[in-house]
Amino acid sequence: MKPANDIEQFFKKAVIDTDPGMDRTVLNVVLMAHDKTTDKSSAAAKPRIRRITMKSPITKAAAAAAIIALVVLGLFEFMGSSKSGVVWGEVAQKVQASSGLSLRIMETSSVSPDDSDYAIKYFCPTGSRSDAYKNGQITRSHCSNTETMTSTALFHSTKCYISRPCKKGSEGFLEQDENWTNPKYLVQQILAVEYKELGKKMVDGVLCEGLETSDPAVMGALVEMVDRLDVHMELWVDAQTQYPVRFEGKMAGEAEGQVMESECVIDQFQWDVELDPSLFELDIPPDYVSMRSM
Repeated sequence: MKPANDIEQFFKKAVIDTDPGMDRTVLNVVLMAHDKTTDKSSAAAKPRIRRITMKSPITKAAAAAAIIALVVLGLFEFMGSSKSGVVWGEVAQKVQASSGLSLRIMETSSVSPDDSDYAIKYFCPTGSRSDAYKNGQITRSHCSNTETMTSTALFHSTKCYISRPCKKGSEGFLEQDENWTNPKYLVQQILAVEYKELGKKMVDGVLCEGLETSDPAVMGALVEMVDRLDVHMELWVDAQTQYPVRFEGKMAGEAEGQVMESECVIDQFQWDVELDPSLFELDIPPDYVSMRSM
């Protein structure tokens, strides 16, 4: 068992108008669509309900409008289909094949300072970069370059930096540094453990399909380093493009009596974008001081 301060390091890394008649018609349409998937035993009663609802031409028009609205919102497909259309193995393949990616991550942690509101991260086959922002101002930059095998972090508020060699072939959340937020790694980890499909819902205006896991094994070797570990992760994927749209994660661990908690949301994914190679090279300003000398 590793001491609590080792575990603490991980958590620092992780972190339209209608009238009453129209309303009743819309409700009937929604309920009929819902019953189609949730109560097959009532199928014999549906024709009677439908005949009553459709007697008036006005009602027919209202029902048609309601169905159109449902289709536009993506809800009709959601209620009328219980079978997943996303092939998760294909999701993993598309994510791995993406040449360039940017995203936003928002993290909170019980053991790390609240020095940023969010971070914008960039990933390419040869590296990653993260820029953290607080009140609209950049506070921290971190860059890992697999060609030069270096990892550099700039702390702009204190004008200091640290640079060290990258660990090639590292695995697990503790060894991934900030790269654990790379969807290529996250999707791979989630699909490797026990997970549950969540079906369809609208996420950030996109019709998505999701899955979740509460299997601590998703955290790799960390399971063996703590006395208790609770994890919950949700991944939502665009039902059409099969690219991730949103990730949510909550983690709570206890080691040697110390409890540490972390939450994060990853969104605003931009897939297959062309990124300038210079983005993954950080120039250290001449007035920045090495943290190794402090």
